[in-house]
Order: sequence, then structure tokens, then C-alpha cells
Amino acid sequence: MRTVAEVVRWRARRHPHLPVSWYRGRSRSFAEMDASSSALAGGLVSKLGVEPGDRVAILDKNSDDYLELVFAIDKAGAVCVPINWRLTAEEVGQVVEDAEPKLLVVGEEFRDRAERVGVRVAGFSELPRQGGDPRRDREEAVAWMLYTSGTTGRPKGVMLRNLNLFSLTGPLSFEVPELGEGTGALVAMPLYHIGGIGWGLAVVSSGATAVIAREVVPEDLLRLLVERRVATGFVVPAVLLFLTQVPGVQDMEFPDLRNLIYGASPIAEDLLRRSIETFRCRFTQVYGLTETTGAITALTHEHHRGPRLLSCGRPMFGQEIRVVGPRGEDLPAGEVGEVVYRGPGVMAGYWRQPEETAAVLHEGWLHTGDAGCLDADGFVYIRDRIKDMIVSGGENVYPAEVEGVLAAHPAVADCAVIGVPDERWGEAVKAIVVRRPGTGVTEEELIAWTRGRLAGFKRPRSVDFVESIPRNPSGKILKRELRQPYWAGRERRVN
Repeated sequence: MRTVAEVVRWRARRHPHLPVSWYRGRSRSFAEMDASSSALAGGLVSKLGVEPGDRVAILDKNSDDYLELVFAIDKAGAVCVPINWRLTAEEVGQVVEDAEPKLLVVGEEFRDRAERVGVRVAGFSELPRQGGDPRRDREEAVAWMLYTSGTTGRPKGVMLRNLNLFSLTGPLSFEVPELGEGTGALVAMPLYHIGGIGWGLAVVSSGATAVIAREVVPEDLLRLLVERRVATGFVVPAVLLFLTQVPGVQDMEFPDLRNLIYGASPIAEDLLRRSIETFRCRFTQVYGLTETTGAITALTHEHHRGPRLLSCGRPMFGQEIRVVGPRGEDLPAGEVGEVVYRGPGVMAGYWRQPEETAAVLHEGWLHTGDAGCLDADGFVYIRDRIKDMIVSGGENVYPAEVEGVLAAHPAVADCAVIGVPDERWGEAVKAIVVRRPGTGVTEEELIAWTRGRLAGFKRPRSVDFVESIPRNPSGKILKRELRQPYWAGRERRVN
């Protein structure tokens, strides 16, 4: 069982009548999903001429039809290219121009946007079905091509082989025992993101039922957790923030919820504690990148205490992690450097970008671009993105650490920390803050709050208040967008 297609075939033989998915009142069994995805794959091959290695792109929100198409594309031997539905028509066009898909499958609400990009477009209901399973899937073939968010420039297509994908599903089952046959698992993160589609594959691989949410609507997700008797699910910290802010959530009961998995961006300690108090279940943090095929570390609930509350855990089975200095040397425990990874999840490379691939892959090790450290027991602590690091007066400041302190203030709903030009220090620490409704915390009060909690060079020198913090779909703060007004007119983004 080492291809995406073989997952649904094997599960259909093992328990054909068990539900593989639930979506808006519609339940589909493994047998139904296997048969329908085979017919769809047959149509892609015989009617639309899809050849092995062709790209088939998808532009839509989450649904069981989306999941069916993911299986069908692999059965046809093609490459699944999910596209971020939040992109503008121009941005969709850039991805399509780069990927050159044979076909773009769209949800109806995105058809106008899709038909401007100059490629063959079809709605889900228009796809032909013909014959049976072509069985063109191969474990060494690229199965998915996921585009990075493009926050640092040109979007890159991350090529993931079928074998890469099974580096995710196997180890994850060790760390999340609640993910098992017949249990309900929430699939709410967008399927164009590794945290959505990768988690969805892990759910189906385990024999659980994917309880699919079309998009993140906090009140709807809370209702699904209760009504669909969800045992586990994956969410990003921003979603935990939204869920814990729903009026009355602290009084709700989630009797079947046993473990919430979270990751994809740093989490503030205050938010994590509030989430644990709200849902009263186990929590597991995971860390990974699209380029690592998703999760490579896990912090189980037993370690959610003390200083390790801010760790993202230890490498999962088969994964290796080091922290290195600028010359590639291993750094001692506690010293911050770049996190590098080696294991079966290392991507096949960036699509048609050999120079970009070579820049991050060295002798089998993937350089993540994340700044972090290890403790004496091998627990990993991510401090920030290296590119987001602030250098103030010769000292390195990692914004995530400062954000964690600010987020603990009772009047702070959300926050981000960036470096801005400063004639004396080179860069100064600036906080961007969203106040909680009904509060009027001031700049002076927030700066005072950090005294005694942060070293002087780490404390914000100024605070700006905004209505919302811009984030990408995975919950990561768009630091480049926040920095832009302060660095406008300068050739470099360092000072």
C-alpha cells in the first residue's frame, strides 16, 4: 500500500461498507469511493487523454468530490495539482502557466476565475466516467505537486512522490493512536495545503472517516465536532484562536473528542493553554513543511507541560533532524541555528526550478529556513523563520518569542512582531497588535508588560494597533506584507 490509489483499493477490500467520508449530510463508503474514483480515472484516460505524468489541477474548496478526484488522478498516473482558491485570477494564471496542467477542474464559484487562464476547464459534474481502474499509479512517481504560498516571491511547485506521502501516514499513526478504523476525523484545513490534503490522506489510510468541512467557519466546526462525534482532527493555531473566541464555547461539551492535532505555524503559550481548557482533550503538536511532506516531529500530550510546552516535539519514526550553524556545523543543545532534515519525506524537488532545489538540498539534507534549537533530550524548538529574524544592535531577536509574550496579555487578541529601520540600532522591534473587543490597552502598557519577561533588546520599542493581522491560509503571518510600509523606498530589507 504505497500509492495514494492503493489506499482506497485496499481499504475497500478490507471493510467496503465503512464510511470513508462525510460531507454535508452525504456519507460515502470505501467501496463506493473506490468504484467511483476508478470510473473517474478511466474517463480521464480514455475520454480526456490524460497520460502518465500529466498534471491535473483542482481549484475548489473542500468536498468529498475533491477527495474522489485526488484518488482518481493517481489511478490515472497523473499528478494532482491543488490550487489555492484564495488566489486572484492573475495569481491562478501564474500557477497554471508554471504547472501547464492538461486539465483544470473547478468548483462553480471559481469558474469565471479559471476560464481566464487559457487552459481546458471542467466542472466536477462534467468529468467523464468510463470503464474501470487504469491502475497507472507507481510508488516512485510524483503524485502531488503543491505550490508554496509565494510569500517570498515566485511560487514553487513542490513535487511529492507516492513514497514521500507514505513517510507521513505511517509515523503519524504511531503518534496519534486516536486515528483508527471507524473513528471520525475532522478534515477542515484546505485541501490545497499539505496540512489539509496530507492529513486527509492520513485519515483515509487509517480507515477513519473524513468529516469534511468545506471551509473554516468556527461555529460550524464546533457543531461538527459534536454532531459527527469527531475523535480527532488537525487545525492550525489561527483556527484554535477563532474557535476559542466563539461566545459560549467554554460551556460546550465535546464528549467524543480525544485528541486535537495542531501545527503549521507557531502558537502562543496563552492560546495553547486556553485551547486545552476549552476542549479538555489531548493535544498533539506537529511540525513540518510542504518540502518534508508535512509532519516530521510530534509533541504528544504527555509533554505539554513546563518549558516543553513551547517545543514542537521530537522527530517521528524514520525522521532525522539537526541544528546547524552557518558553515553546516552541528550546534550544541540550546544554541539557535538552522533546522535541517533528512528522511523519506524529502521532496523530489521544485518543479522546473533546479537552482532553487539545489539551494535547499545538500547531501540529502533539506535546509528548512527555520531557526531553532534542540534540547539535551532531542526536543525541537522552532524560534522563527531565519528570514524573519530581527538584528537589533547586533543581537538576534526572534519575533515568535516576542509574540508569545505579547499574546499572553489579556487585552491582546492577535499580534505580530517585525523589524523596522532604526538609525541607532539598525533595526528596532515593532509590535502590530489587535486589541480584544472592549479593551483599550495602550502602547505604553504593552511595552511595560514585556519588562521582566523579555531582555531589553527583545522588547518592542513601538506598537501599532490594527483591525486584523494578515495571514496566509495555513495561518502563517504575512510578515513581508506587514514590513512593506516601513521599508518602502529602501533597496534592502535589512538595515
